Amino acid sequence: MIMRFFLSIIMVLGTAFAQTAFAQNFIHVNQVGYCVDGRKVAMLSDIEADEFLIRSAETDAIVYDADAPVGRRWSASGETVQFVDFSDFSRKGKFYIQTGGERSHTFVVSDSTVYDSLAFWSQKAFYLWRASSEIKPEYATFRGVDYSRPMGHPDTMVFLHREVSSENRHAESVLSSPKGWYDSDYSKYVVTAAFSAHSLIAAYEMFPEHFNKQCMNIPESGDSLPDILNELKWELDWLLTMQEPLDGSVYFKVSTLRFSDLMMPHEDEADRFMIGRSTSAALDFAAVTAMASRVFKPYDDITEGYSKTLLKASLRAWDWAERNPNVSFVNPKDVTTGDFVDNDMKDEVFWAASELLITTGEKRFSDRLDFFSKFSSPTWNNVNGLGLLSLIVNLERLPKFVEKDQVRRKFKSLSDVVYKQYYHSAGKIPLKKFDWGSNGTIAMNGVLLGVAGDRLGEESYKDGAQACLDYLLGRNSTDYCFVTGFGSKSPMNLHDRRSYSDGIEAPVPGCLVGGPNPNQVMDCGKSNYPSLVYPARMYLDESCSYSTNEVAINWNAPFVWLVNLVKFQ
Repeated sequence: MIMRFFLSIIMVLGTAFAQTAFAQNFIHVNQVGYCVDGRKVAMLSDIEADEFLIRSAETDAIVYDADAPVGRRWSASGETVQFVDFSDFSRKGKFYIQTGGERSHTFVVSDSTVYDSLAFWSQKAFYLWRASSEIKPEYATFRGVDYSRPMGHPDTMVFLHREVSSENRHAESVLSSPKGWYDSDYSKYVVTAAFSAHSLIAAYEMFPEHFNKQCMNIPESGDSLPDILNELKWELDWLLTMQEPLDGSVYFKVSTLRFSDLMMPHEDEADRFMIGRSTSAALDFAAVTAMASRVFKPYDDITEGYSKTLLKASLRAWDWAERNPNVSFVNPKDVTTGDFVDNDMKDEVFWAASELLITTGEKRFSDRLDFFSKFSSPTWNNVNGLGLLSLIVNLERLPKFVEKDQVRRKFKSLSDVVYKQYYHSAGKIPLKKFDWGSNGTIAMNGVLLGVAGDRLGEESYKDGAQACLDYLLGRNSTDYCFVTGFGSKSPMNLHDRRSYSDGIEAPVPGCLVGGPNPNQVMDCGKSNYPSLVYPARMYLDESCSYSTNEVAINWNAPFVWLVNLVKFQ
């Protein structure tokens, strides 16, 4: 989402910054590491090497050597790139690649536990994003650094914005809307919340045994719910407050009228408002509450029928959307926080109908599935792919009247489109173009390929999922591992109010930044970006760079799913 700091946006970008920020490395690896029995690929940039060596990081001894393939020009980065495949290298340890007088960052080769800490902290990020909660040191210490903070935004006194007032709800009625996760600013948006929750719920549906045993060290750990469901419940409890009890409609967001200044959550005392209603918010709400209803169902006896509450809310939102099929959200004139404009609701109908079909088994929802629609990689404003993902993950539980082969064909068709983008790309990533949140797109495309590999049984799809993870963890032209706290070179200067204002040098860990983006590069001044020509290198690790260095829940959630897909494939 677009998050602009209109105040305090002018920062010192002196010569030292220009000299240090863009030090170039020509050998790019997955800086977190590789699974010993998995695919292992590195990228050489503008070296044009004939061979490459792998050396032990402890002894510098050569432990592997092989020929390097012929390079290929990657137009997005302006480089000649060579992808060196050392998948047959099966020795565990710490290593680096050397060729052409250059050496890579050190990387680990190990079993699947190589991704354990990454999976843990990218998921733990959602606890650290909690609104209406004190973040305590015993749950928020990463490598000896304490990321605790006081409670911010209780949201027990939220005002109804005058543009959504009615006869029954007068302007500036006081409402209560606590909990939830902050997004990239301190607002809470239904559409990004639903998108994010989908990835975490779907990951749970695919790997229930893992998540049922997982301890995330959050305040609820040790109760009768799996920790991932405890974390999801924090978000779902908030989402339920966004439904108008009188008619089942869903409010769009809770936010201040303008983006908050650069401060910690507890320092932000501006009035907060319940703003807008829309068909997209109602359908996204219906989708994710129906989805959540089925994973909470086994725990109804200890949650006072929470599953039933979720399903009832879902059906009411669906019915409202059926009566109001074209209500678009536009920011009121006095509001400048994220608007997430979306005027096409057909994809939201498909997603909501898919989840309600899976959960209820009712044919009326199957009748609303338009398989002739154009499917594409899911984004917050194009979500029919989320429905398709849920259908393929839950294929065996679909009622007999659903044509399962049709689901398989459509999902395979979408997966093939994404796979071809990866296969034919000189940069070996499934990305049509670099844009806002390119890393989130790559994470979600990696999810599509990982699920396809798991559900359709084709290894080539899994290779594509691994390539997406490798890219995000350092095998890219910027040479950054794009997840905070991980890798040899990761973002330090997030466009994130908490990390900017907490007085801690290292940013909040486990956060995936937006990544290269050729748009909006005026945020830090164009001359400060490493390239104005090649989009794959248009990334800047500075807090002013909201266009490339922002964090968001709807990027982190698919990343969590991707890491687990690769870990368990």
